[in-house]
Amino acid sequence: MTDKVLYLDCPTGLAGDMLLAALCGCGADEEWVYEQLQRLDLPGWRLESKEVRKSGLAARQIIFNCPHEHVHRHLSDITGLIEVAGLSSRATALACRAFTLLAEAEAKAHGCPVEEVHFHEVGAADAILDICGVALAIENLGITRVYCSPLPLSGGFVECAHGRLPVPAPATLNLLYGYSFYDSGLTGELITPTGASLLRALGAQQRRPSLTLEAVGLGAGKRDLTVPNMVRALIGQISEETADEVDVLTTNIDDATGELLGHLLPLMLEAGALDACYMPLIMKKSRPAWQLQIICRPALTEKLAELTLAECSALGLRIRREQRRVLPRMTRRVMTPWGEIGVKFSGNNITPEYEDVAKLAREGGLPFKEVYRQAQLAAQSLKEE
Repeated sequence: MTDKVLYLDCPTGLAGDMLLAALCGCGADEEWVYEQLQRLDLPGWRLESKEVRKSGLAARQIIFNCPHEHVHRHLSDITGLIEVAGLSSRATALACRAFTLLAEAEAKAHGCPVEEVHFHEVGAADAILDICGVALAIENLGITRVYCSPLPLSGGFVECAHGRLPVPAPATLNLLYGYSFYDSGLTGELITPTGASLLRALGAQQRRPSLTLEAVGLGAGKRDLTVPNMVRALIGQISEETADEVDVLTTNIDDATGELLGHLLPLMLEAGALDACYMPLIMKKSRPAWQLQIICRPALTEKLAELTLAECSALGLRIRREQRRVLPRMTRRVMTPWGEIGVKFSGNNITPEYEDVAKLAREGGLPFKEVYRQAQLAAQSLKEE
């Protein structure tokens, strides 16, 4: 099995519709994505997909034409709408995570709780369709890792519900901590909030991977610029062991309850940590304690550090950058006699997803180990094909 990687070259920025168009240009099944999106309770929309030319270059453009709405949605409205649509678990999780990150960025920009954030432009039907469409296309293509180029910094202003704001918009900047920018010399909004939230939700690393190129897709933006306004999606395989960099955050805790410690680990993982764990310690004055260790992409370090200090009693964190070497991995869904189960492939390892196995075992009154074994057998057959 090999690792399927997506590299996004963003010379003129990124928006949700541009990314979806580029992924469809790479071979994502546009008809299937369209059929899945129709499950969302968003009546009256129409998809327009066509080939356009930007500075003489052909690219795909996707636009969702939606009727005018008179509602401003909250985060719970949008995630609820997505969760009941019956999309796959992976696409649902990615889309909800993108909107959750966007809500947190908006809350920080406006100095209000996340629950009070009113989504205006980014809560409209076309933005929901953009983000859900990208989540579905990522799943359809089997993408396991995402990388991106440096991002263009522009000048000027954008008109939105809150008035005339400088670009990048405040929420967009809040989503892009840790990413590098360069002066593009262009004006106007190049990176939209939806584009930024998708980059963050996908955990995009900002470097060029070594890959064997399999597909290229060009997704066009709506504006005409002095340079071709498009994002390039490059998809390829990484079959060998791969090295990359992670940040390791550690802190020692000797005054927290078991309830608080139990609350913190899943919170870190939901916020994007690659891994998180506790290790027992004996600290000064012979106090029993725990060392919290968090491993994350460098782009998420600041967010996870802030979250840790806000949620636990630690007064500080140690942060170090480390090289790691990892086997390529990918997730596929396999069919068992009781339903579908996600399975991770990494080297010679075949690991069924715990939550999927536990759910089917519980619903069917079956032994966990039997469901697990059947998932491994189905996955082994897939691997040998």
